[in-house]
Amino acid sequence: MPKTIVFADRLDRKFELTAEPGEYIHSTLVRNHIPIDAVVVRRDGVVVDDWQERIYPDAEYRIEMVRAYHLPDFLSLTRLWDTQLASGSWQTRGDAYYTKRHFMHSAEGDYDSTQVAFNRDEYVQYVEQLFVDGVHSKGLITPGEKVLLAVSGGKDSLALGYFLSRTAPRLPEFDLQTVHVTTFSKPLDTSFAESMAKQFGHPLTLVHDDEVQEFYNLAVPPKQALSDVKYKYDASYSIASVHSMMRCSIERTARRMGIEKIAFGLMREDVCTSIIKSMFVGFPFGGSYSKRQGPIEMVYPLWPIGKKELTLYLEALFPTNNKQGSPVAFERGELARDIHYMIVDTLETILPGAGFQLFEGHQRLVDNYLKLPTQKECENCQMTFSVGAGASAEDNTVCELCVVFDKLGLLK
Repeated sequence: MPKTIVFADRLDRKFELTAEPGEYIHSTLVRNHIPIDAVVVRRDGVVVDDWQERIYPDAEYRIEMVRAYHLPDFLSLTRLWDTQLASGSWQTRGDAYYTKRHFMHSAEGDYDSTQVAFNRDEYVQYVEQLFVDGVHSKGLITPGEKVLLAVSGGKDSLALGYFLSRTAPRLPEFDLQTVHVTTFSKPLDTSFAESMAKQFGHPLTLVHDDEVQEFYNLAVPPKQALSDVKYKYDASYSIASVHSMMRCSIERTARRMGIEKIAFGLMREDVCTSIIKSMFVGFPFGGSYSKRQGPIEMVYPLWPIGKKELTLYLEALFPTNNKQGSPVAFERGELARDIHYMIVDTLETILPGAGFQLFEGHQRLVDNYLKLPTQKECENCQMTFSVGAGASAEDNTVCELCVVFDKLGLLK
């Protein structure tokens, strides 16, 4: 039988929570979105360790906040708690397909909570206009330029292809071509990329194994090189190796085609995760919306749109294309990478719209305060790479991946 637990804030208010006998108190706190370090827990008036303590059926528990802020109000306002603290009525509609929520910093200096519900057709119109506004507001495409779209065959690049095609009349006039690196894709992903290019009338360039091997001067096929990185060097580095090889292949292809702008399918959580990781490791990510990499500008037109929103967009318009297979072996990230995504997803849950504020704040840092790392062209693969902090540009003649390949004896 569920047990009632008293939650007391420092504003002289009490609330009731429920817990199951035998449940860890830590689990009770997490389930109710209560920050662990914001409270102490007492059993029968005596402080207990909330990490080790399980709920005793006959004991009385009290959770006390150690900080005087309006946690219950915030949890109620964002509907993480179902209480009557939030004022006003919630919008409801029977045909709702998606509800967009924001809890954003207002011009008056406080936070405002807003929500708008869309039916299926309204949602498609909304998210396409969101995409168009995102391109225009950040100047990601200028009239008359050539843009190379990197297509992986996954949902993100597929959705980006649909957005660019369906909203073309509302965007600056541009020439769009596509590129797909077959080395890191399943056959189904490659056929997907080919059918999408054919459907939209975008010229498609396929980059195959032999070209990737040539780009890196590898003595073995690319997949063998990646296998050696994963099993003979560091398993956690395999996904970074895949991304690096893909970017090199796409950058080299763009140069060959005389194209100086590449559109990648990085959506909101991808960019947020990159920013969070850069803060954790102390290495600048670059711009929130675009990044200069040597002669190439990389742009992220999907920056205002999240993965769930992309999935719902494809489901509304092209449900047969709304499928995503499991990642290939080399793209199965380690736990450290997953944690960064979990942090971002959790942040968006408790603070809807946090990504937009993170983008703007990070961009101001990049524009006004951050010293971006020196960039060089790798003498082996010719990809533009960033020289690590404290390192000499003269001493760094090859990129990190080529250094690893050399250590493993994989270069010719």
